[in-house]
Amino acid sequence: MNRAFTHAPCSRPEAMIPKSSRMDTAVRQHAHEGSSRPAFWALGAFLAVVILGGIYLPSNGPCLEPVTYRIGSVDPRFSLGTAEVAEAAERAATVWEEASGRDLFREESGGAVEINLVYDYRQATADKLKGITGKIENTRSYYESLKLWFSTREAEHRQRRDSLSQDIDAYNERIRAFNARYEDASRSGRITEDLYRDLTECREELDKERESLQLRKDELDGEAQALNDLVTLINQIAQSLNLEVVNYQTAGKPLQDEFQEGCYQKEGGRQSITIFYFSGREHLVRLLAHELGHALGLGHVDNPDALMYRINQSESLHPAPEDLAALNALCGGKE
Repeated sequence: MNRAFTHAPCSRPEAMIPKSSRMDTAVRQHAHEGSSRPAFWALGAFLAVVILGGIYLPSNGPCLEPVTYRIGSVDPRFSLGTAEVAEAAERAATVWEEASGRDLFREESGGAVEINLVYDYRQATADKLKGITGKIENTRSYYESLKLWFSTREAEHRQRRDSLSQDIDAYNERIRAFNARYEDASRSGRITEDLYRDLTECREELDKERESLQLRKDELDGEAQALNDLVTLINQIAQSLNLEVVNYQTAGKPLQDEFQEGCYQKEGGRQSITIFYFSGREHLVRLLAHELGHALGLGHVDNPDALMYRINQSESLHPAPEDLAALNALCGGKE
């Protein structure tokens, strides 16, 4: 089953700078031992070693030191604790470590990459769709079914909104009638006890009606926001598949971007992985594997079934041949 949304890196991983060699220190110590003649020849040996060292000494490049990470904030609306997210991250890291035969990742309290789970309209919309449309998928058939479901809900919302508008107009008319009756009684100076009781009861009824109308309005406002989020979701799926976007007059979110389930970002010396949406624990592990791949230095590959494909279209937690080729190119062969 295709499940999908873009989880592209937010910035390109930078190359690591090799640490300097310490071989020259040992050679200098040797050069100061004995007479000046041996020291002269030792200097020649020193220069040769330094030159050769520049060619053959290993650098502190990718995969030689584990990428450290830590669990940051986890929104409680995901119904996951930090320990569960840490377990998912460890499983995701193991995917790459088993493939390379290396220790590529390590969780530390001060780890360089912070992993956060941010709950926004993406997961909120998905939660509303549970039991109605099933899992969110990045396919044309799912896009068409979601458009149909939206059209039905939007038509129902429009009917309820029109009905509320009519009821508000009727309420306002009764308010005007009440005010006119009260002003007439006040001008005449003849407010009897019965009239006062009648006006009081009428005002209480109008107050209750106003509260009911306000509740209906609040519910419709919530529906309108949910429809806005749904339109954003539909149009981001459409953007991924190069399909027609849906127009909705109250939609307020930008529609030009693809739907991001997660994102790796490196900016200003800080690295972070942010997860916005997942349908289950295995899905979360796969997303973390993708983003940890970016943190390691891997880019996207062309196989739609691969972990490092730009759209999550597979459920497999095993690296595809393209994933392995990219990993070997970055880290070298399996140890």
